[in-house]
Amino acid sequence: MECISISHKTAAAGVREKFYIPKDETESFLRKIRAAAKVQECVLLSTCNRTEVYVQGEENTFRALEEVLAENGGSTPGQVRGLVRRYQGLKALHHLFRVVCGMESMVIGEDEILGQVRDAYGYAKEAGYTGYELNSIFQAALSCAKRVKTETVISKTAVSVATLAVSEVTRMPKKDKTVLLMGSSGQMGGLILKNLLDQKNIRVIATVRSHNGICLSGGAEVAHVDYQDRYDSLEEADVVISATSSPHYTLTAARVREALCSAKERLFLDISMPPDLDVEIGRMEHCRLVALDDIKKLAEDNNRRKQQAFADAEEILNEELEKLCKALAFHRFTQKDADWKERYGDCSGEKMLYLLRDRLDSSSFEKVLQALAAQGW
Repeated sequence: MECISISHKTAAAGVREKFYIPKDETESFLRKIRAAAKVQECVLLSTCNRTEVYVQGEENTFRALEEVLAENGGSTPGQVRGLVRRYQGLKALHHLFRVVCGMESMVIGEDEILGQVRDAYGYAKEAGYTGYELNSIFQAALSCAKRVKTETVISKTAVSVATLAVSEVTRMPKKDKTVLLMGSSGQMGGLILKNLLDQKNIRVIATVRSHNGICLSGGAEVAHVDYQDRYDSLEEADVVISATSSPHYTLTAARVREALCSAKERLFLDISMPPDLDVEIGRMEHCRLVALDDIKKLAEDNNRRKQQAFADAEEILNEELEKLCKALAFHRFTQKDADWKERYGDCSGEKMLYLLRDRLDSSSFEKVLQALAAQGW
């Protein structure tokens, strides 16, 4: 397997935005990858923090992958090469496992990535872009992530981009706060809403596309306003959070300036890719804008606290990788030598050892004997 990755570790949010691929463009992108890289199996993972392509087939597909990414992002292959990280073979498997387990995330151990990878793989599988190899690899990675979350504390502390965003809200000195939330029906927005409703002294106004009204959610009251009327709610809001998948700004600085009358301090949180909020909002008086790159700084202390859990997760990861590599190697062997069962099915252990002795070099044969001895054979 080969993987090419642009992530928060290699590019700032503004750069990552160029290579973000919306869900409705995924099938078209996978089709381009399959044609350019001459592979049958490929999976695209595109989130606010990373865009990665995984392929199985011909080796050295990196140049083709870079060219497709460049074309899609309005860039050049040379510029893409300066941003990507390349992974091949075991390193690619190891990288995927770390990604799914939350070990490569901006917030170590965050839960969202597991669902994002599951959805990305499920889409590719349903659309016919995976086969035995990538099915085995992604299923093993997802299984490993569940084990890591069960057996380590890497995800026990409920910290994620959503919880860090809500933490910023609670740190505001004002006791009673009104939060205008745009995008509450999406995955990230839903998590933010859930975390907001767990807090005291926070009133939530959530935008909707169809009606005005009030609904009860989790025992807390959430006011609903039509998305078209969002600017009318800005004046009463102490905090504005935008977490939509819109390709356009949900708020522009010019209209925000027109809508605000009072001089109270306001917090604007942009948890979206591409960005939802006009950066000029953060330059307005009494307005503070926190975006994804700022969330990265908030995550650093949390990540330091999880270093021991990180080591425990790495141990589990290596165990699961070993199982996967054995399964893949065995499958490849049986595929290449379809009649091996007929030739070796009745072969005794002693005869098999003699066959191995005659066909392996001394170093490889010694390793086989050592492994058998360790198993008590």
